[in-house]
Amino acid sequence: MEHICEAEMKHLLDERLASHSFQNKAVFLFGHCNATELIADYLFEHGFRVTAILDNSKSKQEQSYRDIQILPPIRIKGFNASNSIVLIASRFFAEMSSQLLFLGYDGEIVQVAEFDSFSEHSLSNETIKKRTERMLRGCNTLKRMREEYPRHHLTICPNNALGDVYWAMAFLPAFCQKNGIEETTAVVIGHACRQTAELFDVKNIVTISKSEMDELVQAIIFTNEDNCIIAHHDRPYTDNIIKYLDKHFLSFIDYYRFAVYGLGNDATPAIPANIAAFENIAGIEKGNSVILSPYAKSIITLPPQFWEELAEECSMQGLHVYTNATVNEQPIKGTKPLSIPISQIIPAVEHAGAFTGIRNGLCDVLLTAKCRKTVVFPDCYYSTTSYKISDFFALPGWDSKLI
Repeated sequence: MEHICEAEMKHLLDERLASHSFQNKAVFLFGHCNATELIADYLFEHGFRVTAILDNSKSKQEQSYRDIQILPPIRIKGFNASNSIVLIASRFFAEMSSQLLFLGYDGEIVQVAEFDSFSEHSLSNETIKKRTERMLRGCNTLKRMREEYPRHHLTICPNNALGDVYWAMAFLPAFCQKNGIEETTAVVIGHACRQTAELFDVKNIVTISKSEMDELVQAIIFTNEDNCIIAHHDRPYTDNIIKYLDKHFLSFIDYYRFAVYGLGNDATPAIPANIAAFENIAGIEKGNSVILSPYAKSIITLPPQFWEELAEECSMQGLHVYTNATVNEQPIKGTKPLSIPISQIIPAVEHAGAFTGIRNGLCDVLLTAKCRKTVVFPDCYYSTTSYKISDFFALPGWDSKLI
Protein backbone atom coordinates (compact mmCIF):
# COMPACT_ATOMS: atom_id res chain seq x y z
CA MET A 1 0.00 0.00 0.00
CA GLU A 2 1.41 3.40 -0.95
CA HIS A 3 2.54 5.51 2.01
CA ILE A 4 0.27 8.42 1.07
CA CYS A 5 -2.77 6.11 1.01
CA GLU A 6 -1.73 4.48 4.27
CA ALA A 7 -1.33 7.88 5.93
CA GLU A 8 -4.77 8.99 4.72
CA MET A 9 -6.27 5.70 5.92
CA LYS A 10 -4.76 6.02 9.40
CA HIS A 11 -5.89 9.64 9.61
CA LEU A 12 -9.48 8.60 8.90
CA LEU A 13 -9.26 5.75 11.41
CA ASP A 14 -7.89 8.17 14.02
CA GLU A 15 -10.90 10.43 13.46
CA ARG A 16 -13.23 7.46 13.87
CA LEU A 17 -11.43 6.32 17.00
CA ALA A 18 -11.65 9.82 18.48
CA SER A 19 -15.41 9.93 17.83
CA HIS A 20 -15.90 6.45 19.34
CA SER A 21 -17.39 5.12 16.08
CA PHE A 22 -16.27 1.57 16.88
CA GLN A 23 -17.44 1.53 20.48
CA ASN A 24 -19.78 -1.41 21.25
CA LYS A 25 -19.98 -2.33 17.56
CA ALA A 26 -18.94 -5.34 15.52
CA VAL A 27 -16.26 -4.10 13.09
CA PHE A 28 -16.18 -5.85 9.71
CA LEU A 29 -13.57 -5.39 6.97
CA PHE A 30 -14.60 -6.16 3.39
CA GLY A 31 -11.95 -7.61 1.05
CA HIS A 32 -8.86 -9.45 2.31
CA CYS A 33 -5.77 -7.63 1.06
CA ASN A 34 -2.66 -5.86 2.30
CA ALA A 35 -4.66 -2.73 3.18
CA THR A 36 -7.19 -4.80 5.15
CA GLU A 37 -4.44 -6.34 7.24
CA LEU A 38 -3.02 -2.89 7.95
CA ILE A 39 -6.44 -1.77 9.18
CA ALA A 40 -6.81 -4.86 11.39
CA ASP A 41 -3.34 -4.28 12.84
CA TYR A 42 -4.00 -0.60 13.46
CA LEU A 43 -7.31 -1.21 15.21
CA PHE A 44 -5.72 -3.97 17.28
CA GLU A 45 -2.99 -1.55 18.40
CA HIS A 46 -5.74 0.81 19.59
CA GLY A 47 -7.65 -1.81 21.54
CA PHE A 48 -10.26 -2.88 18.97
CA ARG A 49 -10.58 -6.35 17.50
CA VAL A 50 -12.08 -6.91 14.07
CA THR A 51 -15.09 -9.24 14.15
CA ALA A 52 -14.51 -10.75 10.70
CA ILE A 53 -13.11 -10.08 7.24
CA LEU A 54 -15.66 -10.46 4.45
CA ASP A 55 -14.50 -11.66 1.04
CA ASN A 56 -16.23 -12.99 -2.08
CA SER A 57 -13.33 -15.28 -2.96
CA LYS A 58 -14.22 -18.84 -2.00
CA SER A 59 -10.51 -19.64 -1.94
CA LYS A 60 -9.99 -17.18 0.93
CA GLN A 61 -13.10 -18.00 2.94
CA GLU A 62 -12.64 -20.00 6.14
CA GLN A 63 -9.00 -18.91 6.33
CA SER A 64 -7.93 -16.33 8.89
CA TYR A 65 -5.62 -13.44 9.66
CA ARG A 66 -4.50 -13.00 13.27
CA ASP A 67 -7.36 -15.35 14.25
CA ILE A 68 -9.84 -13.13 12.41
CA GLN A 69 -11.99 -15.38 10.24
CA ILE A 70 -12.48 -14.63 6.53
CA LEU A 71 -16.16 -15.19 5.74
CA PRO A 72 -18.55 -14.79 2.78
CA PRO A 73 -20.36 -11.41 2.77
CA ILE A 74 -23.72 -13.07 3.42
CA ARG A 75 -22.55 -13.59 7.01
CA ILE A 76 -23.21 -9.88 7.58
CA LYS A 77 -26.91 -10.79 7.94
CA GLY A 78 -28.13 -10.27 11.46
CA PHE A 79 -26.04 -7.14 11.91
CA ASN A 80 -27.48 -3.64 11.46
CA ALA A 81 -26.88 0.07 11.91
CA SER A 82 -27.01 -0.11 15.70
CA ASN A 83 -24.51 -2.88 16.25
CA SER A 84 -21.98 -2.89 13.39
CA ILE A 85 -19.83 -0.99 10.91
CA VAL A 86 -18.08 -2.10 7.70
CA LEU A 87 -14.73 -0.67 6.59
CA ILE A 88 -13.64 -0.97 2.96
CA ALA A 89 -10.20 -0.21 1.51
CA SER A 90 -10.64 -1.11 -2.15
CA ARG A 91 -11.02 0.48 -5.55
CA PHE A 92 -14.24 -1.54 -5.84
CA PHE A 93 -15.93 0.38 -3.03
CA ALA A 94 -19.08 1.11 -5.03
CA GLU A 95 -19.61 -2.51 -6.05
CA MET A 96 -18.92 -3.81 -2.56
CA SER A 97 -21.26 -1.28 -0.96
CA SER A 98 -24.01 -2.21 -3.41
CA GLN A 99 -23.55 -5.88 -2.55
CA LEU A 100 -23.95 -5.19 1.17
CA LEU A 101 -27.10 -3.16 0.52
CA PHE A 102 -28.46 -5.96 -1.67
CA LEU A 103 -27.89 -8.36 1.23
CA GLY A 104 -30.07 -6.10 3.38
CA TYR A 105 -27.31 -4.51 5.43
CA ASP A 106 -28.34 -1.05 6.64
CA GLY A 107 -25.33 -0.24 8.80
CA GLU A 108 -22.59 2.29 8.15
CA ILE A 109 -20.21 1.52 5.27
CA VAL A 110 -16.97 3.53 5.34
CA GLN A 111 -14.42 3.97 2.56
CA VAL A 112 -11.11 4.22 4.41
CA ALA A 113 -8.84 4.69 1.38
CA GLU A 114 -9.51 6.31 -1.99
CA PHE A 115 -7.19 4.44 -4.35
CA ASP A 116 -8.61 5.86 -7.59
CA SER A 117 -9.34 9.47 -6.80
CA PHE A 118 -10.57 10.05 -10.36
CA SER A 119 -13.42 7.56 -9.82
CA GLU A 120 -16.66 8.59 -8.16
CA HIS A 121 -19.79 6.83 -7.08
CA SER A 122 -22.46 9.54 -6.88
CA LEU A 123 -24.00 12.15 -9.17
CA SER A 124 -24.56 14.95 -6.68
CA ASN A 125 -23.95 18.52 -7.84
CA GLU A 126 -21.01 18.77 -5.45
CA THR A 127 -19.44 15.62 -6.87
CA ILE A 128 -19.92 16.74 -10.48
CA LYS A 129 -18.43 20.14 -9.69
CA LYS A 130 -15.43 18.64 -7.89
CA ARG A 131 -14.70 16.06 -10.58
CA THR A 132 -15.11 18.62 -13.35
CA GLU A 133 -12.54 20.84 -11.68
CA ARG A 134 -10.18 17.87 -11.37
CA MET A 135 -10.69 16.92 -15.01
CA LEU A 136 -9.94 20.50 -16.10
CA ARG A 137 -6.71 20.48 -14.10
CA GLY A 138 -5.86 17.18 -15.78
CA CYS A 139 -6.55 18.73 -19.18
CA ASN A 140 -4.14 21.56 -18.35
CA THR A 141 -1.45 19.00 -17.43
CA LEU A 142 -2.09 17.14 -20.68
CA LYS A 143 -1.95 20.41 -22.64
CA ARG A 144 1.47 21.26 -21.19
CA MET A 145 2.77 17.82 -22.15
CA ARG A 146 1.42 18.18 -25.67
CA GLU A 147 3.10 21.58 -25.99
CA GLU A 148 6.46 20.11 -25.00
CA TYR A 149 6.05 16.79 -26.84
CA PRO A 150 3.51 17.60 -29.59
CA ARG A 151 3.89 14.45 -31.73
CA HIS A 152 5.04 11.97 -29.07
CA HIS A 153 3.04 8.93 -28.12
CA LEU A 154 2.45 9.24 -24.35
CA THR A 155 2.91 6.11 -22.24
CA ILE A 156 1.09 6.75 -18.98
CA CYS A 157 2.14 4.65 -15.96
CA PRO A 158 -0.66 5.55 -13.54
CA ASN A 159 0.52 3.84 -10.33
CA ASN A 160 3.55 4.39 -8.13
CA ALA A 161 4.62 0.76 -8.57
CA LEU A 162 8.04 -0.38 -9.78
CA GLY A 163 6.83 -3.66 -11.29
CA ASP A 164 4.13 -1.94 -13.31
CA VAL A 165 6.60 0.61 -14.68
CA TYR A 166 9.20 -2.08 -15.38
CA TRP A 167 6.90 -4.16 -17.60
CA ALA A 168 5.35 -1.10 -19.21
CA MET A 169 8.83 -0.04 -20.31
CA ALA A 170 10.02 -3.58 -21.13
CA PHE A 171 7.25 -4.19 -23.68
CA LEU A 172 7.11 -0.61 -24.96
CA PRO A 173 9.71 -1.11 -27.75
CA ALA A 174 7.76 -4.07 -29.18
CA PHE A 175 4.54 -2.04 -28.99
CA CYS A 176 6.15 0.90 -30.79
CA GLN A 177 7.57 -1.35 -33.49
CA LYS A 178 4.20 -3.03 -34.06
CA ASN A 179 2.37 0.31 -34.34
CA GLY A 180 4.99 2.33 -36.19
CA ILE A 181 5.55 4.73 -33.26
CA GLU A 182 8.80 6.67 -33.56
CA GLU A 183 8.75 9.07 -30.62
CA THR A 184 7.51 8.31 -27.10
CA THR A 185 7.36 10.00 -23.73
CA ALA A 186 6.77 8.06 -20.52
CA VAL A 187 4.84 9.66 -17.67
CA VAL A 188 5.44 8.23 -14.19
CA ILE A 189 4.92 9.01 -10.49
CA GLY A 190 7.89 9.77 -8.28
CA HIS A 191 11.65 9.35 -8.30
CA ALA A 192 11.84 5.55 -7.91
CA CYS A 193 9.50 4.95 -10.87
CA ARG A 194 11.51 7.43 -12.93
CA GLN A 195 14.69 5.52 -12.14
CA THR A 196 12.97 2.30 -13.17
CA ALA A 197 11.94 3.81 -16.50
CA GLU A 198 15.47 5.17 -16.98
CA LEU A 199 16.82 1.61 -16.96
CA PHE A 200 15.40 1.33 -20.47
CA ASP A 201 16.09 3.33 -23.62
CA VAL A 202 13.29 5.83 -23.11
CA LYS A 203 14.56 9.25 -24.13
CA ASN A 204 11.81 11.35 -22.56
CA ILE A 205 10.38 10.77 -19.07
CA VAL A 206 8.02 13.12 -17.24
CA THR A 207 7.63 12.78 -13.46
CA ILE A 208 4.46 14.05 -11.79
CA SER A 209 2.76 13.61 -8.40
CA LYS A 210 0.08 11.04 -7.62
CA SER A 211 -2.67 13.67 -7.54
CA GLU A 212 -1.51 15.10 -10.89
CA MET A 213 -1.49 11.58 -12.33
CA ASP A 214 -5.04 10.88 -11.17
CA GLU A 215 -6.19 14.13 -12.73
CA LEU A 216 -4.34 13.37 -15.96
CA VAL A 217 -5.88 9.89 -16.21
CA GLN A 218 -9.34 11.33 -15.62
CA ALA A 219 -8.75 13.89 -18.38
CA ILE A 220 -7.49 11.27 -20.85
CA ILE A 221 -10.50 9.02 -20.24
CA PHE A 222 -12.97 11.93 -20.37
CA THR A 223 -11.60 13.47 -23.55
CA ASN A 224 -10.85 10.13 -25.24
CA GLU A 225 -7.32 11.36 -25.90
CA ASP A 226 -5.56 9.53 -28.72
CA ASN A 227 -1.83 9.00 -29.39
CA CYS A 228 -1.37 7.73 -25.84
CA ILE A 229 -1.84 4.56 -23.78
CA ILE A 230 -2.54 4.10 -20.09
CA ALA A 231 -0.12 1.25 -19.54
CA HIS A 232 -1.61 -0.67 -16.65
CA HIS A 233 -3.03 -4.16 -16.22
CA ASP A 234 -6.13 -3.25 -14.21
CA ARG A 235 -9.35 -1.42 -14.97
CA PRO A 236 -10.41 1.17 -15.99
CA TYR A 237 -7.30 1.20 -18.15
CA THR A 238 -8.25 -2.12 -19.82
CA ASP A 239 -11.51 -4.03 -20.13
CA ASN A 240 -11.56 -5.54 -16.64
CA ILE A 241 -9.55 -8.46 -17.96
CA ILE A 242 -9.40 -10.03 -14.51
CA LYS A 243 -12.64 -11.75 -15.55
CA TYR A 244 -10.55 -13.66 -18.10
CA LEU A 245 -8.87 -15.42 -15.20
CA ASP A 246 -12.18 -17.06 -14.28
CA LYS A 247 -11.66 -19.43 -17.22
CA HIS A 248 -8.05 -19.09 -18.40
CA PHE A 249 -4.74 -18.42 -16.69
CA LEU A 250 -2.76 -15.31 -17.54
CA SER A 251 0.37 -14.28 -15.66
CA PHE A 252 1.22 -10.77 -14.50
CA ILE A 253 3.90 -10.47 -17.18
CA ASP A 254 1.52 -11.64 -19.89
CA TYR A 255 -1.05 -9.08 -18.76
CA TYR A 256 1.32 -6.45 -20.11
CA ARG A 257 2.23 -8.45 -23.20
CA PHE A 258 -1.35 -9.25 -24.24
CA ALA A 259 -3.88 -7.09 -22.35
CA VAL A 260 -2.06 -3.76 -22.12
CA TYR A 261 -0.10 -3.71 -25.38
CA GLY A 262 -1.96 -6.25 -27.52
CA LEU A 263 1.24 -8.06 -28.49
CA GLY A 264 1.69 -11.67 -29.56
CA ASN A 265 3.49 -14.63 -28.02
CA ASP A 266 6.63 -13.73 -29.95
CA ALA A 267 6.96 -10.30 -28.29
CA THR A 268 10.19 -10.21 -26.30
CA PRO A 269 10.60 -7.77 -23.41
CA ALA A 270 13.53 -5.39 -23.55
CA ILE A 271 16.37 -5.86 -21.05
CA PRO A 272 17.55 -2.91 -18.91
CA ALA A 273 20.46 -1.26 -20.71
CA ASN A 274 21.17 1.81 -18.59
CA ILE A 275 22.66 0.40 -15.41
CA ALA A 276 24.86 2.60 -13.21
CA ALA A 277 28.05 1.35 -11.58
CA PHE A 278 27.60 0.11 -8.01
CA GLU A 279 29.26 2.54 -5.60
CA ASN A 280 29.12 0.18 -2.57
CA ILE A 281 29.01 2.95 0.01
CA ALA A 282 27.93 0.43 2.69
CA GLY A 283 30.97 -1.79 2.08
CA ILE A 284 29.05 -4.96 1.20
CA GLU A 285 31.35 -7.98 1.09
CA LYS A 286 31.45 -9.36 -2.44
CA GLY A 287 29.92 -12.78 -2.99
CA ASN A 288 29.30 -13.42 0.71
CA SER A 289 26.25 -11.26 1.44
CA VAL A 290 22.48 -11.42 1.08
CA ILE A 291 20.12 -8.49 0.64
CA LEU A 292 16.60 -8.90 2.04
CA SER A 293 13.55 -7.02 0.72
CA PRO A 294 10.63 -7.71 3.11
CA TYR A 295 8.18 -4.96 2.12
CA ALA A 296 5.47 -4.81 -0.54
CA LYS A 297 2.67 -2.37 -1.37
CA SER A 298 0.01 -4.74 -2.62
CA ILE A 299 0.82 -8.34 -1.68
CA ILE A 300 -0.02 -9.48 1.84
CA THR A 301 3.11 -9.11 3.95
CA LEU A 302 4.77 -11.74 6.12
CA PRO A 303 5.34 -11.41 9.90
CA PRO A 304 8.66 -9.92 11.04
CA GLN A 305 9.44 -13.21 12.78
CA PHE A 306 9.84 -14.94 9.41
CA TRP A 307 12.42 -12.41 8.26
CA GLU A 308 14.21 -12.37 11.60
CA GLU A 309 14.58 -16.16 11.54
CA LEU A 310 15.76 -16.02 7.92
CA ALA A 311 18.32 -13.34 8.78
CA GLU A 312 19.59 -15.41 11.71
CA GLU A 313 19.86 -18.51 9.51
CA CYS A 314 21.84 -16.59 6.90
CA SER A 315 24.16 -15.19 9.56
CA MET A 316 24.80 -18.67 10.91
CA GLN A 317 25.86 -19.65 7.40
CA GLY A 318 28.49 -16.92 7.51
CA LEU A 319 26.66 -14.45 5.28
CA HIS A 320 26.48 -10.71 5.86
CA VAL A 321 22.80 -9.77 5.93
CA TYR A 322 21.28 -6.47 4.82
CA THR A 323 17.75 -5.06 4.53
CA ASN A 324 16.97 -2.86 1.56
CA ALA A 325 14.61 -0.32 3.13
CA THR A 326 13.27 3.14 2.32
CA VAL A 327 13.03 6.04 4.74
CA ASN A 328 9.65 4.79 6.00
CA GLU A 329 10.73 1.16 6.44
CA GLN A 330 12.64 -0.47 9.29
CA PRO A 331 15.50 -2.94 8.71
CA ILE A 332 14.93 -6.50 9.86
CA LYS A 333 16.35 -7.17 13.33
CA GLY A 334 19.93 -8.40 13.10
CA THR A 335 20.57 -6.86 9.66
CA LYS A 336 22.22 -3.70 8.39
CA PRO A 337 20.07 -1.14 6.55
CA LEU A 338 20.64 -0.31 2.89
CA SER A 339 19.07 2.24 0.60
CA ILE A 340 20.31 1.50 -2.90
CA PRO A 341 19.23 3.61 -5.89
CA ILE A 342 17.23 1.70 -8.49
CA SER A 343 19.90 2.58 -11.05
CA GLN A 344 22.45 0.56 -9.01
CA ILE A 345 20.29 -2.24 -7.58
CA ILE A 346 21.14 -4.84 -10.25
CA PRO A 347 24.94 -4.64 -9.84
CA ALA A 348 24.43 -4.31 -6.07
CA VAL A 349 22.74 -7.72 -5.68
CA GLU A 350 25.20 -9.24 -8.15
CA HIS A 351 28.03 -7.91 -5.96
CA ALA A 352 26.37 -9.25 -2.80
CA GLY A 353 25.79 -12.65 -4.34
CA ALA A 354 22.24 -13.29 -3.10
CA PHE A 355 18.87 -11.59 -2.84
CA THR A 356 15.69 -12.71 -1.06
CA GLY A 357 12.54 -10.64 -1.24
CA ILE A 358 8.81 -10.82 -0.87
CA ARG A 359 7.17 -10.57 -4.28
CA ASN A 360 7.27 -6.86 -4.96
CA GLY A 361 8.19 -4.52 -7.80
CA LEU A 362 11.86 -4.65 -6.94
CA CYS A 363 11.84 -8.33 -7.90
CA ASP A 364 10.73 -7.34 -11.42
CA VAL A 365 13.58 -4.85 -11.64
CA LEU A 366 16.01 -7.60 -10.59
CA LEU A 367 14.68 -10.17 -13.04
CA THR A 368 17.88 -10.20 -15.14
CA ALA A 369 20.36 -9.90 -12.24
CA LYS A 370 22.99 -12.65 -12.26
CA CYS A 371 23.06 -13.98 -8.69
CA ARG A 372 21.08 -16.31 -6.47
CA LYS A 373 17.58 -14.85 -6.29
CA THR A 374 14.78 -16.13 -4.07
CA VAL A 375 11.24 -14.79 -4.09
CA VAL A 376 8.93 -15.36 -1.12
CA PHE A 377 5.18 -15.69 -1.62
CA PRO A 378 2.41 -15.69 0.99
CA ASP A 379 0.23 -18.77 0.50
CA CYS A 380 -2.90 -17.03 -0.79
CA TYR A 381 -4.87 -16.40 -3.95
CA TYR A 382 -4.73 -13.53 -6.42
CA SER A 383 -7.72 -11.22 -6.03
CA THR A 384 -11.00 -13.15 -6.57
CA THR A 385 -9.43 -15.81 -8.79
CA SER A 386 -8.66 -19.45 -8.07
CA TYR A 387 -4.97 -18.91 -8.86
CA LYS A 388 -2.27 -18.62 -6.24
CA ILE A 389 -0.22 -15.43 -6.06
CA SER A 390 2.84 -17.63 -6.53
CA ASP A 391 1.51 -18.65 -9.97
CA PHE A 392 0.21 -15.27 -11.10
CA PHE A 393 3.36 -13.37 -10.05
CA ALA A 394 5.85 -16.13 -10.89
CA LEU A 395 9.36 -15.04 -11.86
CA PRO A 396 11.20 -17.17 -14.46
CA GLY A 397 14.57 -18.43 -13.22
CA TRP A 398 14.04 -17.60 -9.54
CA ASP A 399 13.98 -19.91 -6.55
CA SER A 400 10.71 -19.54 -4.69
CA LYS A 401 9.34 -20.11 -1.19
CA LEU A 402 5.67 -20.40 -0.29
CA ILE A 403 4.90 -19.28 3.27
